[in-house]
Amino acid sequence: MTLFFSITLSAQSEPEVLKNWTALEEAEFHYDVSYSIVKCSTTSKATVLINAFNEDGTNPKVGFTLNFSDDNSNTAQVVITPFSSNLGDMFIANCNSDAHSNLKFECPENIDLASVKVEITYQTAL
Repeated sequence: MTLFFSITLSAQSEPEVLKNWTALEEAEFHYDVSYSIVKCSTTSKATVLINAFNEDGTNPKVGFTLNFSDDNSNTAQVVITPFSSNLGDMFIANCNSDAHSNLKFECPENIDLASVKVEITYQTAL
C-alpha cells in the first residue's frame, strides 16, 4: 500500500525593502533614530520600521515627531509618544514581532515613496 502526503510549510519571508535604513538627525542628548520602509508581506501596505538607540541615557523617556514630505508637496505627521529608554537601549521594530510595536506603523498613504523625506523633532518626559 502506498500513502501520499501533502505537506505545506509556512515560513516567514523577508520583507520587501522599499527604502533602506536611513539615519535621521541625532538629538542633542545623543539619541539616534533611523527608519526603513518595507512591505512586510506581498499583501501588506508600506510599513515604516524605526530603530531607536539611546547613547547616553540622560532622558528616561524619549519620543519624537516624524514629519514626512515628498516632491509633490504632500505632508504627513506621525507622533511617537515618549517611552522608557535607558542608557544603551536599542529598540528595533520588525515585521515578524509585535515587540516595539510603537515603532512600527503604516507609511502615510499620501507620501510618494520615491521622493520621501523625513524630519524628526525629539520630545522628552520624566
